[in-house]
Amino acid sequence: MTTVIIFLFPISSSIVLANPTVEKVTIDPAVPLPRSTITFNATILSNENISEVRLLVQECRENLCFVYGYNVSMEKTTNDTYEAKCTLKQDEATKIKYYLMIACNETWFTSNITSIPLAVEVKNNTTQDPHDPPSIPGFEIILVVCAIALVFLWKRKRI
Repeated sequence: MTTVIIFLFPISSSIVLANPTVEKVTIDPAVPLPRSTITFNATILSNENISEVRLLVQECRENLCFVYGYNVSMEKTTNDTYEAKCTLKQDEATKIKYYLMIACNETWFTSNITSIPLAVEVKNNTTQDPHDPPSIPGFEIILVVCAIALVFLWKRKRI
């Protein structure tokens, strides 16, 4: 019985180690802004040769993701590390979701989906947002003065 367990252990452990494992993924900057360029670095462990790694990124806001995403090929930088850059395009995005697809022995493996919040850009009050219509200062005061004048004229006619 002991010999059967000893022989089965190496077989089962080699099957588990054959699948590529994403050890960690780092992004730079750690908290990106909308419309910024992000660098992804992934450390992937595998006993087999990895033929290709793809990064899939999707921009989202609240519970809704934009239709178009990014499918970027990652380049191998060291033995177990892969790198890719992605430029975000949506102003309204509040978070990104990403995952990796790894081709190993003619089989594609998919990592878990990770969600990262985006930084909120602080707007400076000295600049005008191009989407806001220009305001005309003092226009409201003219309307208030006209309304008060009409009230006085209406009261005069009644007396």
